[in-house]
Parts: sequence; C-alpha cells; structure tokens
Amino acid sequence: MVRTAFYYCIGFFSVFMLSPVAFSQELEPLVARLGLKTSPTSGACQAPNPTTLTAFSSANQYSQCTRFFGRPRPEKFNFSEKHEAFTLQHIRDVTSLVAQGGSHLFQASNMIPLASNALSAGIEIAYRDPFLNINSTPSSGTQLGTQLVLRGSLKTMTYRAEYGYTGQTTGKISSQAPNDRVGGKFQWEWQLPFVTPKIELSRFANNVDHDSTQDQTISTRQQYSLDWTIPDWPSLTLAYGREQKDIFSRAEGSRSDATVLEKVRTKLAFERPIAKGEWSAGYSTLQNDLHDQGTLEELHSTLKGTLHLFEPVDISPSIGFTQQTNTKQGFFQERLFANLGTSIHLSAEQTVQPSFEWTRIDNSGQASLSDTLFSKLQYSYNSSDYGYQISIIGQYVLNKISQQESNPQTYDMSLYIRQDLHDLFDLPHQQQFISLKFTHNQQVNTLSSQTQPRSSTAMLLFSLIP
Repeated sequence: MVRTAFYYCIGFFSVFMLSPVAFSQELEPLVARLGLKTSPTSGACQAPNPTTLTAFSSANQYSQCTRFFGRPRPEKFNFSEKHEAFTLQHIRDVTSLVAQGGSHLFQASNMIPLASNALSAGIEIAYRDPFLNINSTPSSGTQLGTQLVLRGSLKTMTYRAEYGYTGQTTGKISSQAPNDRVGGKFQWEWQLPFVTPKIELSRFANNVDHDSTQDQTISTRQQYSLDWTIPDWPSLTLAYGREQKDIFSRAEGSRSDATVLEKVRTKLAFERPIAKGEWSAGYSTLQNDLHDQGTLEELHSTLKGTLHLFEPVDISPSIGFTQQTNTKQGFFQERLFANLGTSIHLSAEQTVQPSFEWTRIDNSGQASLSDTLFSKLQYSYNSSDYGYQISIIGQYVLNKISQQESNPQTYDMSLYIRQDLHDLFDLPHQQQFISLKFTHNQQVNTLSSQTQPRSSTAMLLFSLIP
C-alpha cells in the first residue's frame, strides 16, 4: 500500500513535469538538456577510422585518452589531527566529563583518479586515541575505522559507493559508518531540469567484534526520492523507503526477530526574504515477519517555519500531530504538539532564546491522557576579543496525567562560564582554559507529602593539554 501510493505520486508528477521532454522530436536538444552530450575529449577516445589514420592524429588521440582516463598513481595521503577538548557546557556531573575524555582523532584519506572525473577510487582511515578511559583499555581494532570509496560524476550525474568498518570506540566521524558496524552503501543522483531523482541502497551489520553477550542486527535499506525545484515556486519532495532488520541471537546463531519498515513522505518548502516554511507529512507501516503482532501504522504531519519580522528577532513556530494504530492489538495513540521558539540577537555577542512547547498524548487503549508544558529561557554571551563565554539556562516542565492525582513539576537551572588562558600563559598548547559550571535540579509535587528530590552540582575544570 505504501509503495503503491508512492509510485502513483511519482508517475503523476513525472508526466506533468517531463512531458515536453518525453515527446521531443529531435534527439540533439534532448541529449543537451539532460546534460549527457559527449565532450570532444571523450569523443577523441573512440576507435579511429583506419582510412584517415595518421601519426599525428594517433598521437593526439592517445594523449587525449590518457588525460580522460588518467593513470592510476599513488598520491600523498591527506592527514588531519583533531583534538577533542574537555568541556563542562553539556554535562551534568563529573562522571560524564571523565567518560567523554580528551581523545585525539587521526584521519587520513587518498583518492586516485581512474577515469578523469567519471570515476575515482580511494581509502579513508580514522583512528581514535583516547586520552582517558575509565574502563579497560580498548583494543586497536575497536579504535580503528576504514572504508574503501568509489565515486565519480558525469555531467549532471553523481554516484558514490563505499564499504567500510568502524570499531566500537572510533566515535562520530564524518563520512564513516556509526560505531561497531561493517557494510556499505551506494548513492546515485541525477540533476535534471526542475527534477532530481536520488537512490540510496545500503546494508550494514553491527557487533562486528562478535561479542557473545550481544545480538547481531543486519539492516538493509532502500531509499528513493524525487526533488522538484522550479524558480520562484515552492520545492516539492516525494520519497519512499524500505528497511528490513534481521536480528540473530549470538547464543544460538539463529534469527530471533525480523521487522520490515516501509514509509512514504512528502515535503513542501518555500523561502522568502522575511520568512521560510515547510510542511511535511508521511505514512509508514511496521511489520514483524517472525511474530504475528499485527501491523503498526503511523501517520504524521508537521508545519513549521521561521519569521524575520524584525531585525534582531527570529520567531520559529511549529505544530503537528502523530497517530499510531495497531488494529490487531487494539492500540491507538495520538500525539499533538505546538512549539514557539524565539531568538533575540541583542548584539553580535549576546543572544536570548525563550521557547515554549505543549504536548498532549492521548492513549485510547489505556484511556489515559497526558499534557506536558515545557518552557526554556537561555542567555548566551560569547566574546571573541576577550576569550570568555557565558551561558545561563533555565527550564520548567509541568506534566499532568489524567489517571494520576499529581502534578509533577521540574525546575532545572545551570550557569556556565569559560575563560581562555592563551593570552595569560602564552603557552604553545592547543587547549588551555578554565571553566566553571553550577547546576540545580528540583522536582516539586504540590499534591504529595513525600520528600521532593533535588540536586546541586558545582564543577571547576582547568585544562592544559598540548
């Protein structure tokens, strides 16, 4: 059902947008418009005519062919080193600070042209050397990430294929698979006039270190999308995706679970000097191939945007809903939400960001209704001239559940100050600063006589690392 709806939308819009091209009478305008017209260089690489072959033309054609296909030769690797600094800004206690460490990330890459811009081959390697580790020292294999890459472009068409491995402690790396995974994916994109089709196919397996206490999941994904972009018109996107997950028990080695997720979505977006907006909607189904649990259907829609009504003020409202249904299990849940975010730029260094959000969850199967009110106020000051940073955040959360005689409320406040010490010490160290953070969290329930939990934390960090 999901796939049929997606194909119907693609066919309708394809006929509407590409009908002038499909019925063109001349081949040359069609080829030129699609961006596939053969260049003189590639034409010179065709087989020469024996009756008109000369020594000059043969040498010239060989030279042009050599420039097009290229000669695979090793180039210098591009090395980079990134030192991830300690920071108190996004942590709540000392334990989380020690866990993040101050690791070094080493990356190296190399690409070799095989056929001019049409095809290149290369390798990308990453290695993480943790500065601190509260657990046992990881093996070199879990800190390594590497992948082989084939990529290229042909006029308006681009493509990329990759296969690689990422260890458990490699961390987040651009263009690399997530931690503890091995597999590959293929991406293809064609920028036609007004429309851009895209395809992405991937297959990954986790638990590559064969941990006997963990299951292994093999995930296969297919994604197809079409983007329509017309000048001075809103952009339109239609997409279809299918993902299958097979879970294998390490103890028995057999498949213990298997799910299939299919989803189709559409997005309509526009952008103007004073505002930009986006409406997105989607429908998905989730089925279990091994256990007869019925089909979980989900329908969602979101409308959001950003308004630049005044010079220092940006307003970002959003509303939407999500509806989940499983007829066989008698499950029905609906979620409604509304959000209003605001950014007030007092100066180039100072920003105030108040935000409010209301969420209602209606679970008809359990006859429960919950409302949550969330408000947040954040002030930040970042001075590049004096090298210090200040951030103050206050949050308030009120949760009301129909089946409970309570109104739990949460107050959360934090103060973060950081001062750079390069000008004071004048040391050749990459990281040298001092930071201070205060946090306070308190839960209040006016209808309960029990002791209300609360916690306060003060952390001081002096960091001096080469």
